[in-house]
Amino acid sequence: DDLRKHIESIENAIDSELKSNGVDIAASSNLHQPLSPPRNNASVETTVTVSQSSQEPAETVTETSNKPEGERLCELMCSKGLRRYIYGNISHRAKLMEEIPAALKLAKEPAKFVLECIGKFYLQGRKAFSKDSPMISARQVSLLILESFLLMPDPGKGKLKIESSVKDEAEMAAVAWKKRLMGEGGLAAAEQIDARGLLLLIACYGVPSDFRSMDLLDLIRTSGSNEIAVALRRSPFLAPMIS
Repeated sequence: DDLRKHIESIENAIDSELKSNGVDIAASSNLHQPLSPPRNNASVETTVTVSQSSQEPAETVTETSNKPEGERLCELMCSKGLRRYIYGNISHRAKLMEEIPAALKLAKEPAKFVLECIGKFYLQGRKAFSKDSPMISARQVSLLILESFLLMPDPGKGKLKIESSVKDEAEMAAVAWKKRLMGEGGLAAAEQIDARGLLLLIACYGVPSDFRSMDLLDLIRTSGSNEIAVALRRSPFLAPMIS
């Protein structure tokens, strides 16, 4: 997991560099695969392709959709692409919080898509998130996606449907997350970013049966919940349990 996160941080750095040079990230994302072994002159071909792309920005523009990048990635259910997009713009949180909730509504299966986006970052212990670690931004991306899911515009008549398989997967993730935090000193001693992530997860997908009322109280106290209160109030699972 540490290696995977390190690879992701390298890919994000590459994407940021390409973006600053005017190269479309989505169009170039399939050009660099860090874990794929080189074949023949693949490295040379990649270099040439990227160079050509940077010299011909007009063609890139004509090939991409006129829709905002976030909307396009959600429509395609491209979880890795959305993470990269948010990671590259994480300093513009206000803009993302306006764009991503509405964009998620365009996904064919928003609940499944959001779960794919956050991956299994919650298994990373607090030691992996030392000061100035690039993994901190990666975790902030996951939290922003979860918060955006709660703030997603009403999908129409009735509540958003979450497939049972997706709900089961989310419950397993919540239980595993809680187990790790308990092993690190308990929910009351959790880092704010950890507590906030777990609180958002159960607010999105449901509170597992082995979560006690005191567990929820500890998460609310340590997560800085006042900063995400608007999103929490929209939870169909958490809001009815708390006055």
